[in-house]
Amino acid sequence: MGIINRLLLLPYALFTMALAVAVAAVALRIVPESIWLNELRYVLARQELLAVCGVLFLVSLKLFFAVFSRTSSSVRTHGEFMVVDTPAGAVQVALPAVRGIVERVALAMQGVRAAAVVISVHDAPKDAVATPMQVELKITLAEHTSLNAVSEELTAKVRQELHDVLGIPDVPVALRVTEITNAGSSSKRSVS
Repeated sequence: MGIINRLLLLPYALFTMALAVAVAAVALRIVPESIWLNELRYVLARQELLAVCGVLFLVSLKLFFAVFSRTSSSVRTHGEFMVVDTPAGAVQVALPAVRGIVERVALAMQGVRAAAVVISVHDAPKDAVATPMQVELKITLAEHTSLNAVSEELTAKVRQELHDVLGIPDVPVALRVTEITNAGSSSKRSVS
């Protein structure tokens, strides 16, 4: 549930609880009938009641559609750390360190002029079998470089390096070529 839905749900739940307590007090005859009928007549005569009803209807509609909306899995592309389980226990690895590993591998490849890396970390349960992260690599290729050879070799090298360093096997690597240039190798890192 998103933060906006939570902020809407808090006053809505408090209002509903207060209304339930008031109705229970009336039903149990804790509040005399003359008092609550007088208050009810006063409230029904006020224009603000329409505004409150409209806001409550809109909040209800928003929360109703939030129930049926598809929520993406909890994926982070920013933040400071991801947790890697090792035989010695859980280890926190800085995302910039993982990004640096992938960038070094990419820039060491023949024909790759520039690289930008986005690391997506999936917050999965501890017993999940799925890979906890995904790598999106945007590269600039040199002219006359074979895309098939570079993509196959680069994907394999990135997976192997992440397996060797972090112990995470078969990390999904999405490779995107953003530009093909004839400029000289500048060993440029793009920050994303």
